[in-house]
Amino acid sequence: MADDIYAKIRALIAEGAYLGGDAIPESELAARLGVSRTPIREAMRRLQAEGIIEREAYRRAVLVEVDPNEVIHIFTARAALEPIAAGMAVAKSDAAFIDGLRDLHDRMDHAIHLPDPDRRAYRDCNARFHRLIWRQGGNAIFADLVNLVARKPVVSPTFNSWTRDELIRSNRQHNDLVAAFAADDRDWAEAAMAAHLFSSRATYRRISEEKALAAGGLDTGTVHKKSRRPIRAQREDEID
Repeated sequence: MADDIYAKIRALIAEGAYLGGDAIPESELAARLGVSRTPIREAMRRLQAEGIIEREAYRRAVLVEVDPNEVIHIFTARAALEPIAAGMAVAKSDAAFIDGLRDLHDRMDHAIHLPDPDRRAYRDCNARFHRLIWRQGGNAIFADLVNLVARKPVVSPTFNSWTRDELIRSNRQHNDLVAAFAADDRDWAEAAMAAHLFSSRATYRRISEEKALAAGGLDTGTVHKKSRRPIRAQREDEID
C-alpha cells in the first residue's frame, strides 16, 4: 500500500493538482485517496528525501518549486521538438482543432487580465493548449516523446514569477500559432512555436538570474552584453 500511495501522490503532483509553493496537508491527501494518514506520512517522507517537498514551520509540507535552471534546459529540448509537432498538426488541422485552441487562448487572456492574474488557470490552459497541438499530429509515439520532455520534472513549472507583460507576450504568441494553423501554413506554425518556446526560455533565464542575484550567487555588476546594464534590467524587446 505504501508504494501505491506514494505513486498516487506523485501522479497528483505531476498532473498539476498541486503547484510549486502549495501546501499539501496530510489530512487532505488522506481524504482524497481514501486512506489513513499512516501511509500518507510514509509517502511524504520519501518525497521529502527526494527533494520534492520540504517541511516548513509547524512541519507543514510544501511542494518545492522547480529549479528555473532545469526549466531552461527543458525549454531548449522542447524548442527542438515542438515545432515538429506543430508542423505535423498543420497537416491534420480542422475546424474543431482551431476552435479548441482559440477557446484556450481566450481563457488564458481572461486569466491574465484579472486584477490579480490567475496564474494557475493560465498554467492549466497553457498545458492543454500545447497538448492539443502535440496530439493533433496523429503520431502517438511522438506526442508521448514531447510530453515526456515537457513533463520531465515531477513538479511542473509554474507562472508564479512571470510578470503580467510576460504572460501577455506568451499568449500573444499563442494567438500567432492559432493564426498559423488557420492559414494552413506549416512554416509559420513551426517558426511561431520555436519563437514561443525560446521566448519562454528567456523568461525562465531572467527568473534564474534574479534568484541568483537575490541569493548572492551573481556579481551585481554583471551586465548584459548588449545593453551594458544589469542583467535583471533587460529590455523586453531584447528578451524576445
